[in-house]
Amino acid sequence: MESPAQVIERVKDDFRSRSDADLLRELEALPILPAEDSDAWEADSQWWQAAERFTALADLAAERRLRPAIPLLLGRSCYGDPGEMMRGLRHALEAIVAPDYDALTPFCVEAAASPQPGARLWAVDELGVLRDRRGLPALLAALGDSASEVRRTACRSLSMLTRDHPDLQREIVVGLTMFRDSTTDTRDQEDADRAIQRIVAG
Repeated sequence: MESPAQVIERVKDDFRSRSDADLLRELEALPILPAEDSDAWEADSQWWQAAERFTALADLAAERRLRPAIPLLLGRSCYGDPGEMMRGLRHALEAIVAPDYDALTPFCVEAAASPQPGARLWAVDELGVLRDRRGLPALLAALGDSASEVRRTACRSLSMLTRDHPDLQREIVVGLTMFRDSTTDTRDQEDADRAIQRIVAG
């Protein structure tokens, strides 16, 4: 039986001789991956196969620097990280645009408003890595997201943004403070407090 790594390499080998259009069509055909806490991951092995295929296609898109693949990848991302398979997505996204990392910001800003919580989660996560001030409105908006992991990630990403843009510190602290004071969720309050403390501590 093949390991996940072997499956990923086999899929990549199968697609290396195929066109960019074929790769994009394959990505479009992929279903949106279920949330990490979904029973689908335990009951239906097809989702693990879909996740392995997703990872393989992301790697190939990175090799080919295929920018049209970016919204397709974000749009099919899982809300959460089953088997720690999603955390490598950022490396594929960054490799697609390297060394022009700023080109990734508009894709992430758009995905941060997606109806898919997985797209929002990983877009908000990446905006923290990019530390592009153009991501600030999307990150502040994400504090009010319906998905708890998106809110949590937004707190962390906002604190990361101030490292490269200290002039945004006051606006971000105000936003985090308003979020903390308006929520009754204890975890949200703790996440906001931690982010504010990181910012103040520099």
